[in-house]
Amino acid sequence: MTKLNRRVALGASAAVLLAWAGAGGPAANAALVPDTIRVALFLDLGSKYQSTTPVATLVSAGGLGLSWVGGQGKADYPAPGGTVRFAVDAYRAMVLETEDFSAAQTVLKKIQASSKAGFVTKLTKKGKPVYQVSEGVYSTASAAQSALSKWAAAAGGQTSLVQPYVAGPLAVEAGPYASASEALAAVAQLGNAGFDAFVAVKPSAEGTAYAVRIGQAAGQAELTKIQAAVAASGFSAQLPAAGGAYAVIRDDVTYTGSATNSAPLYALPAAGGVALQADVQSDGTIQVVERSKNKYRGSMQISVLNNNLAVVNVVGLEPYLYSVVGAEVGSSWPAEAQKAQAVAARSYALAGGVTYQIADVVDNTYSQAYNGLGSENANSTAGVQATAGEVMTYGGKIITAMFGASAGGITADPLEYAGNAIPYYAGAVQSPDGGIQKGKLDWYRVALDSGTVGYIRGDLLADKGQKNEAGLAMLTVTGDNVQVRPSPRVQTDVQPVASVNAGALVLSLGKTPEYTNNSWVEGPLTADKLLATINAKLSDKNKIQGPLRTLEVFETGSSGRAVRLKANGTTVQLYGDSWRSALGGIKSTLFKIDETARATIAGANGASREVPDGAGSLQVLGGDGTVRPLDSAGGTAIVLNGSGQVRAITAAPQFILTGTGFGHGLGMSQWGALGLAEQGYDYKKILQYYYKDIKIEKDGAS
Repeated sequence: MTKLNRRVALGASAAVLLAWAGAGGPAANAALVPDTIRVALFLDLGSKYQSTTPVATLVSAGGLGLSWVGGQGKADYPAPGGTVRFAVDAYRAMVLETEDFSAAQTVLKKIQASSKAGFVTKLTKKGKPVYQVSEGVYSTASAAQSALSKWAAAAGGQTSLVQPYVAGPLAVEAGPYASASEALAAVAQLGNAGFDAFVAVKPSAEGTAYAVRIGQAAGQAELTKIQAAVAASGFSAQLPAAGGAYAVIRDDVTYTGSATNSAPLYALPAAGGVALQADVQSDGTIQVVERSKNKYRGSMQISVLNNNLAVVNVVGLEPYLYSVVGAEVGSSWPAEAQKAQAVAARSYALAGGVTYQIADVVDNTYSQAYNGLGSENANSTAGVQATAGEVMTYGGKIITAMFGASAGGITADPLEYAGNAIPYYAGAVQSPDGGIQKGKLDWYRVALDSGTVGYIRGDLLADKGQKNEAGLAMLTVTGDNVQVRPSPRVQTDVQPVASVNAGALVLSLGKTPEYTNNSWVEGPLTADKLLATINAKLSDKNKIQGPLRTLEVFETGSSGRAVRLKANGTTVQLYGDSWRSALGGIKSTLFKIDETARATIAGANGASREVPDGAGSLQVLGGDGTVRPLDSAGGTAIVLNGSGQVRAITAAPQFILTGTGFGHGLGMSQWGALGLAEQGYDYKKILQYYYKDIKIEKDGAS
């Protein structure tokens, strides 16, 4: 039995834990196509996956209703209305308590400048509104204490009713109460007596149980004092059962920014074991503010896992795919490409089962891109609906249908991707990905008189047949203030390396396509940077001993993708996307390396010398007859190699990576699917082109 178990991270494409165990291996059955899917928006699984938020804010114009997951009654206090927030009932740095709302806002803004976990909670104490400003959701009191030392200064200049302290989840409990109104009345009485009191709801077989939690203690000694003070004031309260499920409700004015308009914040215990579900009360969607304000169909389930908030969207499988297909491929792409993407995405989503402990998939490219309604469009929806329920199977099992943005002209073979054969991948097949370059201009890599090397767009240059003293082609700049770019593309956030005016002559170092997801250039990358990123992927015994002087592709797979590199003459092996991150986040492993300091120098009497060799310096004979060390010539020299090619070489090792494609290259190429659709392929033929010996089935029927 062979097994592949590697996490991959893609561009606009799927990533997955692949496992092939033969036709009888553990995988979902094609006949079991569920109606819904669980998509994690926020989830903490430690090293496996981590996307966290200290608070989740849900908004729905149609109003929200809450229920306990598992059907244990309704958490119907207070009626949440259109906005409800969630957090973990954990330790916090309590920075300020004040009757002055503007003072609370001033301190909150200071906290929000560098923290996403600032809160303002409104209470009524001794007949007056009071605002508590806190920071953080910490799993330990010591962590909150460290934060308090930092944030206490934020309240400087503001009068506080109490000294800054660490607030915690420990409380005594009054109740139970028969109704929300009774619990509210108890909160008012306790508040008038000066206590921090909050309504809490608990799941109950008979319905929601109401209680009041008194105090926000961080330790047992403090909790004992609170219990004694409550008893001395004539109230009855007890310690709640350890590990009990609850949601304490705070009157939160952080999100609204208004002293009179608040939102309920449900704080769930850090120990977990309880989940709340939010549903719209009429037709509509749920907006998740902390997820780029995306709006989602379906329900939201909120729980605590590994001391962090977990938010899972429970949504219909087909509506989920409306968004996925819309995010993964262009809205104007032909219908057959949309359908192919729909079947691939549906298969991928179902193949793994509950991959993420409490969720089937996540909402980013660790699974597949999912942005809720924001990425839906009519064409993607039509593609999903036209293929509803259809999946790809091999040996009766749904396949893990990986796909990527562009294969760079040829797909990857699983052997080169991870050293394993996976029977339903077609291997290295030609892929018509060139459509991504349509309408793009070619660029020229050029050298200026100053020695600066960069790129100029082809329509800003003219070849008038001019050559320099060495007989090398010179191009004429045709416009004023023409920018010389570090990469063959226009980047508004990256400064040009130089600018030139009309009539200037530049030395051509060759033509290259415009930078896209199918053709790209990265670099020059410094030796120090590459040494650090490569070594980060290697075990201690396999780390490269620096400094990094040479780096070359030593072995490629059947598609031409890099499998092994040589660094300083030593072979280094990684698989798949490990190379992409090891080389600084490059788009694919289908690349070549230009070692700018690497050259074989012909000397006198037939002798030759390899550089860099760590000895001596390189002398350059200039066109004017002068001889200079390469370092003092600006670090760059233009040379003509034995093949008649012009190269820019440097004294210090640098590396330029030139490649094609975006993604792992395994399975369907999205741009390739577009190309095949334009050639007349229907979606089934597109899928069968990229996936070998598969069946396309619907509820078990092919």
